[in-house]
Amino acid sequence: MDGRRYLEEPEAPAGGAPLKLPKNIIYIIVGAIIFLFLFGNAGSRKLVRRFWEIYKLKGELEQLKKENALLKKEIFLLQNDPSYVERITRKELGLIAPGEVEYRLKREE
Repeated sequence: MDGRRYLEEPEAPAGGAPLKLPKNIIYIIVGAIIFLFLFGNAGSRKLVRRFWEIYKLKGELEQLKKENALLKKEIFLLQNDPSYVERITRKELGLIAPGEVEYRLKREE
């Protein structure tokens, strides 16, 4: 044999098909990549953690916007609607107008 034969590139299989790796090797390589992504790189963990933090904060922001809109509506009603103010004072403070009689009924249990 000629010594130069070992330095040459290996011949491709017949038909020019690429070399096939066994399925176990592919699973091991994919598993190693996933493992390194999840546990080997602190930057990627921080990135995922920040993504979830942003997701939660966006939900909280939407909730606060809805609450803010309700409070603005209540402020408008308190400033401009006397019947709303009367209803709130009767409901929350239990006030009655002069000359009114309040009836309290007992609930049977």
